[in-house]
Order: sequence, then structure tokens, then C-alpha cells
Amino acid sequence: MNKKVLVILIILLIGSLFITKPVFAAWTQAKGHAYNQLTYSYYITDHKYTTVSTLSDKVHSTGEQNTRVRTSKFQSQALTYYGEYGINDTLTVFIAVPYKWIDSDDIQKYENKKGPSGIGDIDFGLRYNLLKNLFGSGVLMSVQGAVKIPEAYKYGDPMEALSLGDGQYDTTLALMFGRGFPKGYAHLLVGYIYRFENKEFYPFTPSDKIKVTLGGGYPITSWFSIRGLVDYSHSVGNAVVSQLMIDHARFTGQTLQKSQDNTLIRDTLALEASTLNVGGSLVFNIKPKIQAVLSYSADIEGVEDWGIKTMDSGVGETYSLALVYMW
Repeated sequence: MNKKVLVILIILLIGSLFITKPVFAAWTQAKGHAYNQLTYSYYITDHKYTTVSTLSDKVHSTGEQNTRVRTSKFQSQALTYYGEYGINDTLTVFIAVPYKWIDSDDIQKYENKKGPSGIGDIDFGLRYNLLKNLFGSGVLMSVQGAVKIPEAYKYGDPMEALSLGDGQYDTTLALMFGRGFPKGYAHLLVGYIYRFENKEFYPFTPSDKIKVTLGGGYPITSWFSIRGLVDYSHSVGNAVVSQLMIDHARFTGQTLQKSQDNTLIRDTLALEASTLNVGGSLVFNIKPKIQAVLSYSADIEGVEDWGIKTMDSGVGETYSLALVYMW
């Protein structure tokens, strides 16, 4: 397979991993109660935003100048189980386990086969309710910690193969705020994602991220409600590419100068990607403890004046159907 084309697919895989995971609010489950959600999602993309220019066979970063470019079509399907359980009224444990099917035009073109399938990165965490009424405002505040576990799949050389995850552990620490209203609710998450070094083939470290999620819901009738969500992950810009990785990139066919190799690797592997995603859901209450949820979300360019935008990241859409059971 054409190595330079194939590594571009990794950025699309990474993007799909983030946006297909469930995003939930600040409230904890009551002791002994549980929330279970099974979601089928379909993600597709054939574009990305990049700050890298390759004019005259020279690769360089343009800084803040963002350009939308076409890439080979990439598709990812996932069947994800997400569950929460109330250990007590203030402490909830949660887990998300996705089973993924990945396909791309390049896999079909160069290897005449489908991409990998299997269990991807597993998320496991705890949410603890700190305050039920912050400063008398009616706002609930919780703290949440989570770890992303990459042990359920075989991780391939990222310069040569697609994998079901990005092959290294992440930890997330977040403050979560929620406010109920006579009708509806709103929630806010502000967190930091620390990304560990990947040493599987050669050392490199993806950039840490600052994550902000704002969402809410509103009931239209007793059986139907709507939800909205804005999710932004901002790269801190502290990715590290080792000399061993650069040497390996040259070995697989790249002949750029050292600084150009560094820039190209960061871009193609999405090591410093920022992503702005917006979405909405239609929620149908089938029974008091059973729901069906139809959702759509899309990565968007963002707002230039605010500095909130998708950069060095795939741009795609996700369609999903979820079944919820609570007890």
C-alpha cells in the first residue's frame, strides 16, 4: 500500500473514535440504579482541515491558516455499550466499550480488502458529585476521572497500518456542571486530557487536549424531547515526535528534511488535532425506563474570531441510533 496515503487514514480513525463515544451530563446515578445504552453509529468523512502546506514539494506549517482539503473516503461503524452504575448516591462508575468496523477507499484500492474490526479503545471512569447547589444557584457540580484503555486490539505500525484505536493510554480529569429547569436541563464539562507516550514501535506522544462540552435537553411532549450538544477538543500543542520515528518515516519512503518530516508526521497522524463538533438528538420515551434516541453530529470549521475551530483534523458526520434502558 502507498504508505503516505495510508497514514492519512489514521487521522480519520482517531477523529471517529472521539465523536462516537457517548457524552453524558454531570448527574450521578442513585445508589443501586443503572443507565444502559447500546448505540449503533456510522461515521463518514472525505475531507480534513489542515495547517500544513506542501507547495513546491516543501512541507511547512502555516500556523493559524486553515485549509480544507479532500482525502480518501473513510467509514467507521461502531456498536457501543455505555453503562453507568450508582455505587452510592454521590459516586457513579461508568464504562464505554465499542465494537468497530473500519473501511476506506485506500484499503480497497491498494490491498483489495476491508479494514480491521473488533473492540476499540475502552473508557472506564468515576464521577463524584461535589455539590448539589453551587453557591445557591441550583447548579450541581461533579468531578469526573476516566482512563482510555488500548488493550483490546492489536496495534499496528501507525506509519503503515490502520488500527482500531490510537494505541496509547489517555487520562481525563473534568469538572462537570448541571442545572435543571422547570422544563429541560443544561450541562457543561470542562476537562483536560493527558495523553501518554506511545512506545509500541518508536516513541511519540500525541498532544494533550483541553475539552469543553456544552449541551442540554428540552421536552416537547411527555414522550418526545430534543437534545443539543457542542463539543470542542483543543490541542495544547505539546506533541513529541522522536528521531526514531522520523528515521522510520524516511525508511518507508519519505525523503523530506528533518523539520519537514516532523511537520508531516504531526499532521498525518493528527498528533495536534483540534476538533469542533455539533450535534442534535431526538429522544422517544417508549416506556418509563426505555428510550430510543436518533442523533446526528458533524465536525465544523468553527469561529475564526474566537479561535475555536477544527484544525489538523478529519471533518466528518456521524449518524446514530441508540436504545436506552434504566433501572
